Amino acid sequence: MKKTAKVRRLTISVIMILALALTGCGKAKAPASDTVQWFNNTYAVLTVLNERDCRVYSGGSPNIAEKALARALLENSWDVTDRASAEESLQWLLDEGHRIPLAEELAYLSEIGLADVSEEERTEAILSNFDLDEEQAGQYAAWFSLYEQYGEDAAAAWDYSRAMWLLSYYYLADYYTLEESLDQSLALAETIQTTFGSWDDFMESYFAGYEYWSEESSDERRDIYEDLKSSSDNPFALDWNTTLEKTW
Repeated sequence: MKKTAKVRRLTISVIMILALALTGCGKAKAPASDTVQWFNNTYAVLTVLNERDCRVYSGGSPNIAEKALARALLENSWDVTDRASAEESLQWLLDEGHRIPLAEELAYLSEIGLADVSEEERTEAILSNFDLDEEQAGQYAAWFSLYEQYGEDAAAAWDYSRAMWLLSYYYLADYYTLEESLDQSLALAETIQTTFGSWDDFMESYFAGYEYWSEESSDERRDIYEDLKSSSDNPFALDWNTTLEKTW
């Protein structure tokens, strides 16, 4: 009789422990603040694509189930399996990413005189000199306009957006502490904020990087961005020039 009662107590205790773990009891959560929402906005389009909440840091609440999902996604998409590989992937985005090879191609177009061609005629000029279809030529013409404005940072938002997303998922996956992820996000956010002048500018650079990387149209992601801006609780209503400060 005593043995049965003991077993029941143990079973109940195990269930309670699992329940607490699955709800993330005891794991710190990012505070709701303008600074943290600013971070969220930099990768909001991807968050929506992943069917997550772009108004919550990392898109979800920290718990065992989310940790497992985050680790699986990081491994499948980034070959990230531990802290060392996490830092390697992040550093690659910060040092090179896709903005550098694209900038090299655009620099070549500048060298051969594309800057001297009017914006209206650039697509045709590219078509005449390279084995590209009209859509690809149009993309390069658009990217070149960004290159004239931002130089090698023409597609930097694509790399920076993914770096901000990785930092949030490193926290969710338990490779970084919350403070580590937020501290590094703050440093990168300050770089982003001084590189671009508005959410629209940032997103144009993001779309350019996505198109270059995927070799596909960015229409779906553009639609998500526009939908978010037209929503009743538009996260991009947050001023681009919001003072970014440590609130955690």
